[in-house]
Amino acid sequence: MAFSDPEEYLPKNIIKRARLSGDDHAWRIKDIPDVIEAARVAGVLNIGGQLQFIIPEESGGGICECYWIEVDTYKHVRDTLPWEARVAKAAEVALVEFEKLKKKHDFLKEGRKFAGGVLTDRGKPVTGIEDMMWFVWYIEARETAN
Repeated sequence: MAFSDPEEYLPKNIIKRARLSGDDHAWRIKDIPDVIEAARVAGVLNIGGQLQFIIPEESGGGICECYWIEVDTYKHVRDTLPWEARVAKAAEVALVEFEKLKKKHDFLKEGRKFAGGVLTDRGKPVTGIEDMMWFVWYIEARETAN
Protein backbone atom coordinates (compact mmCIF):
# COMPACT_ATOMS: atom_id res chain seq x y z
CA MET A 1 0.00 0.00 0.00
CA ALA A 2 1.34 3.40 -0.95
CA PHE A 3 0.23 6.30 1.17
CA SER A 4 0.09 9.69 -0.49
CA ASP A 5 2.07 12.73 0.57
CA PRO A 6 -0.37 15.08 2.35
CA GLU A 7 1.59 18.08 1.08
CA GLU A 8 0.46 17.23 -2.47
CA TYR A 9 -3.25 17.12 -1.61
CA LEU A 10 -4.10 19.00 1.58
CA PRO A 11 -4.33 22.78 1.90
CA LYS A 12 -1.36 24.70 3.24
CA ASN A 13 -3.25 25.81 6.36
CA ILE A 14 -3.64 22.13 7.31
CA ILE A 15 -0.05 21.21 6.44
CA LYS A 16 1.28 24.12 8.53
CA ARG A 17 -0.27 22.52 11.63
CA ALA A 18 1.54 19.22 11.01
CA ARG A 19 4.96 18.01 11.96
CA LEU A 20 6.93 15.19 10.45
CA SER A 21 7.15 11.98 12.43
CA GLY A 22 9.78 10.09 10.50
CA ASP A 23 8.39 10.33 6.97
CA ASP A 24 4.78 10.67 8.12
CA HIS A 25 2.70 13.74 8.90
CA ALA A 26 1.27 14.06 12.39
CA TRP A 27 -1.17 16.56 13.83
CA ARG A 28 -2.44 17.59 17.24
CA ILE A 29 -5.50 15.69 18.42
CA LYS A 30 -7.72 18.76 18.01
CA ASP A 31 -6.67 19.07 14.34
CA ILE A 32 -7.56 15.57 13.16
CA PRO A 33 -11.22 16.36 12.33
CA ASP A 34 -9.99 19.24 10.13
CA VAL A 35 -7.48 16.91 8.43
CA ILE A 36 -10.24 14.36 7.76
CA GLU A 37 -12.50 17.01 6.25
CA ALA A 38 -9.69 18.53 4.15
CA ALA A 39 -8.88 15.09 2.73
CA ARG A 40 -12.56 14.51 1.90
CA VAL A 41 -12.84 17.88 0.16
CA ALA A 42 -9.62 17.16 -1.77
CA GLY A 43 -11.08 13.85 -2.96
CA VAL A 44 -8.49 11.69 -1.24
CA LEU A 45 -9.15 8.71 0.95
CA ASN A 46 -8.77 8.93 4.74
CA ILE A 47 -6.93 5.76 5.75
CA GLY A 48 -6.51 6.51 9.45
CA GLY A 49 -3.60 6.70 11.82
CA GLN A 50 -2.22 6.18 15.30
CA LEU A 51 -1.52 8.06 18.47
CA GLN A 52 2.16 8.87 18.87
CA PHE A 53 4.36 10.56 21.40
CA ILE A 54 7.27 12.24 19.68
CA ILE A 55 10.09 12.63 22.16
CA PRO A 56 12.27 15.69 21.56
CA GLU A 57 15.99 15.28 20.90
CA GLU A 58 16.88 17.01 24.18
CA SER A 59 15.08 14.19 26.01
CA GLY A 60 16.74 11.45 24.01
CA GLY A 61 14.59 11.57 20.88
CA GLY A 62 12.37 8.89 19.46
CA ILE A 63 8.80 8.01 18.62
CA CYS A 64 6.50 5.96 20.83
CA GLU A 65 3.61 4.77 18.69
CA CYS A 66 0.53 3.66 20.59
CA TYR A 67 -0.42 1.26 17.80
CA TRP A 68 -3.50 0.02 19.71
CA ILE A 69 -4.99 3.53 19.62
CA GLU A 70 -5.72 3.74 15.94
CA VAL A 71 -8.26 4.48 13.28
CA ASP A 72 -8.30 2.13 10.29
CA THR A 73 -10.99 2.90 7.73
CA TYR A 74 -10.06 -0.21 5.71
CA LYS A 75 -11.85 -2.23 8.39
CA HIS A 76 -15.15 -0.47 7.64
CA VAL A 77 -15.12 0.78 4.05
CA ARG A 78 -15.27 -1.59 1.09
CA ASP A 79 -12.70 -1.00 -1.61
CA THR A 80 -15.32 -2.03 -4.20
CA LEU A 81 -17.23 1.22 -3.76
CA PRO A 82 -16.85 3.85 -6.49
CA TRP A 83 -14.02 6.22 -5.57
CA GLU A 84 -16.17 9.23 -4.64
CA ALA A 85 -18.44 7.09 -2.44
CA ARG A 86 -15.40 5.46 -0.84
CA VAL A 87 -13.87 8.86 -0.05
CA ALA A 88 -17.11 10.09 1.52
CA LYS A 89 -17.68 6.90 3.52
CA ALA A 90 -14.07 6.77 4.73
CA ALA A 91 -14.30 10.38 5.97
CA GLU A 92 -17.54 9.61 7.80
CA VAL A 93 -16.08 6.46 9.37
CA ALA A 94 -12.82 8.20 10.25
CA LEU A 95 -14.64 10.93 12.19
CA VAL A 96 -16.85 8.45 14.04
CA GLU A 97 -13.99 6.10 14.89
CA PHE A 98 -11.74 8.98 15.99
CA GLU A 99 -14.44 10.27 18.35
CA LYS A 100 -14.92 6.75 19.74
CA LEU A 101 -11.19 6.55 20.42
CA LYS A 102 -11.25 9.83 22.33
CA LYS A 103 -14.11 8.56 24.49
CA LYS A 104 -12.58 5.14 25.06
CA HIS A 105 -9.01 6.20 25.87
CA ASP A 106 -7.39 8.89 27.93
CA PHE A 107 -4.63 9.68 25.44
CA LEU A 108 -2.39 11.38 28.00
CA LYS A 109 -2.75 8.48 30.42
CA GLU A 110 -1.80 6.07 27.65
CA GLY A 111 1.20 8.24 26.83
CA ARG A 112 2.34 8.35 30.43
CA LYS A 113 2.13 4.57 30.63
CA PHE A 114 3.87 3.99 27.32
CA ALA A 115 6.12 6.95 26.47
CA GLY A 116 6.71 7.74 30.14
CA GLY A 117 8.46 4.41 30.58
CA VAL A 118 10.81 5.20 27.73
CA LEU A 119 11.76 8.53 29.27
CA THR A 120 12.22 6.96 32.69
CA ASP A 121 14.40 4.24 31.20
CA ARG A 122 16.64 6.97 29.83
CA GLY A 123 16.89 8.58 33.25
CA LYS A 124 14.89 11.63 32.23
CA PRO A 125 11.88 12.90 34.16
CA VAL A 126 8.53 12.77 32.40
CA THR A 127 7.66 16.39 31.70
CA GLY A 128 5.70 18.09 28.98
CA ILE A 129 4.17 14.88 27.69
CA GLU A 130 1.20 16.90 26.36
CA ASP A 131 3.58 18.63 23.96
CA MET A 132 4.80 15.24 22.72
CA MET A 133 1.31 13.98 21.83
CA TRP A 134 0.52 13.76 18.11
CA PHE A 135 -1.68 11.68 15.84
CA VAL A 136 -0.19 10.42 12.58
CA TRP A 137 -2.73 10.46 9.77
CA TYR A 138 -2.54 8.73 6.39
CA ILE A 139 -4.31 9.52 3.14
CA GLU A 140 -4.41 7.82 -0.22
CA ALA A 141 -4.99 9.41 -3.61
CA ARG A 142 -6.91 7.67 -6.33
CA GLU A 143 -3.80 7.05 -8.45
CA THR A 144 -2.07 5.16 -5.61
CA ALA A 145 -5.16 3.17 -4.56
CA ASN A 146 -5.31 -0.58 -5.01
